[in-house]
Amino acid sequence: MPDPRPAKPASAPSASGGQNKDLTKVNEKLRELIASLKSARERHESGASAPPSDAALHRPSPTPAPAAAAPPGEDIRDLREALSRAQAERDDLTARLGRLEEEMGRISDDYVLVQEQSSELAQLYVSLERLHGGLSREETLQALQEIIINVVGSEEFAVFERVEDRLSLIHHFGVDPVPLREVKVGDGVIGRTAQRGKLFVAGRDGPVDAADADVSASIPLLVGEDVWGVLTVFRLLGHKPNLGESDQIVFELIRSHAGIALSLRPGSVPPRA
Repeated sequence: MPDPRPAKPASAPSASGGQNKDLTKVNEKLRELIASLKSARERHESGASAPPSDAALHRPSPTPAPAAAAPPGEDIRDLREALSRAQAERDDLTARLGRLEEEMGRISDDYVLVQEQSSELAQLYVSLERLHGGLSREETLQALQEIIINVVGSEEFAVFERVEDRLSLIHHFGVDPVPLREVKVGDGVIGRTAQRGKLFVAGRDGPVDAADADVSASIPLLVGEDVWGVLTVFRLLGHKPNLGESDQIVFELIRSHAGIALSLRPGSVPPRA
């Protein structure tokens, strides 16, 4: 009895066999790709490359590009710390330099002051020697004049000798002698200087009358505790606006020594042999 089921075509290929072939090809491609990627990763990690071909051996190798990689974070921290230390050292050196400059300035000022004081002492010594070295009253007055002009800085002054209750003009320079011929003790700055026996310095010892506006200093000339006379300094030279401490030292020297030198020389004395 014949079979009722239809017969299968003899020439039709099976579907499962075609799919197996496709999968096999895909697997091969994947294996090749994985092998290629693995080889590339190994070359990258080890820095190795595939052996060059003969053509590559004869080609000039390209110049390697300079590395542009940034320094690691640790190197950056070290650089920052070094920079901070250098800046701190620079600031310290700057501060030390400033202190040294200030010290040098003080030393320079002290040196100038010592030089000025030495010069003043030399002038005082010469002045004192000249006051006591004159052989006559005229020579002593001349020495006194040079001190006022060259040391104090004035070309206007007058010297008075006390005679009872009056002051008699005995020497003058640069001033009109007429109103100064005779001054009563106690009148004006000059008379009060003789009366009190105290040094007067303008600007230090209070205001004066208009008649004494030109007086810069009035110096009593003492012999012991007695006032022998008065030396009055009027206007100062243009380069000297006022009297300083060194001038007052000179005035004290004149106060203590000029009266003695003048009182011991009432007239001319023969020169030394």
